[in-house]
Amino acid sequence: MSKYHFSTVVSQDHLFKYLSMVSSLRANHNDFKVYTLCVNDIVWHILNRINIEEIVPVMLKDIESDMIVRIKNERPVQAFCWTLKPVFLHYVMEKYPDCKYFAHLDADLFFFSSPDSIFLENPTASLFLTHHRNSRDFLKYYGSTGVFNTGFVGCKNDVNAMDAVTKWRTQCILYCPINEDKARKLFGDQRYVESWPEEFRGVHVVSSKGANAALWNIQNYNVTEKEGKIFVDEYPLIFYHFSGMTIISRKEFNLNWYYHIDDKNVLKYIYEPYINTLMNIMNEMQRYFPWFIAGFLPKECSPDTHYYNAGT
Repeated sequence: MSKYHFSTVVSQDHLFKYLSMVSSLRANHNDFKVYTLCVNDIVWHILNRINIEEIVPVMLKDIESDMIVRIKNERPVQAFCWTLKPVFLHYVMEKYPDCKYFAHLDADLFFFSSPDSIFLENPTASLFLTHHRNSRDFLKYYGSTGVFNTGFVGCKNDVNAMDAVTKWRTQCILYCPINEDKARKLFGDQRYVESWPEEFRGVHVVSSKGANAALWNIQNYNVTEKEGKIFVDEYPLIFYHFSGMTIISRKEFNLNWYYHIDDKNVLKYIYEPYINTLMNIMNEMQRYFPWFIAGFLPKECSPDTHYYNAGT
């Protein structure tokens, strides 16, 4: 029995980032499985060829119902993938219950230390959420994207957590808007969990600033390195959410769609290790799967906010 059963949804455009996330987990923890819903069949075939012990690939057809097929045909790809987050988390909780904790992980997370510290904050908690902790320039987004970020949603293996995820699943199947719905105060899958602290018992909002650090909050923090560990303020960095980062080529990136990152420590201690891992993953993929060319966005399709060339 593994301690953690993580679930994630991966399309071919996010395969490089997903493999980097798995690599970072393996470097920091050794007791987990990553159940991986492959939106494209080619992702399933590649993951089976790679055959990493902690990865359990699942084909989309294995979880499809008539409702899921209809949603796939009706919704934009991004909204469909957002819908699949609670659908697949529920599937994993139901089908693979032999663990202590579950968690949904977005494919663009990258771990700098063990996830243990998240769950050890409150061992009696049933559900674990991370606050956006928006910096000044992102305060306005609370009204659209909400208080919590569902790039990480943790659950104890108990009935209460299953009830919460079941409701979240049902809500997203019924409605998962690609754009902000101001009337209903919804945005994708994300804002449904805002009711959890009042609706379900044992909801813990993670206190560590090192959990789900991201472009929308990193400007609040002082990033340092001490004895090989990265810290945001006084908290060890657990994982960073690389939302808004684009892969242009195997050596070119747009680091941030919103602003230029001027903090040299953020670049040195957070972005550069991730870029190095991504490049290693892409080089290995090119070696064994030279025909795989998904995951790149042409430079002209990316905003000119923070272009980064790792080859110069």
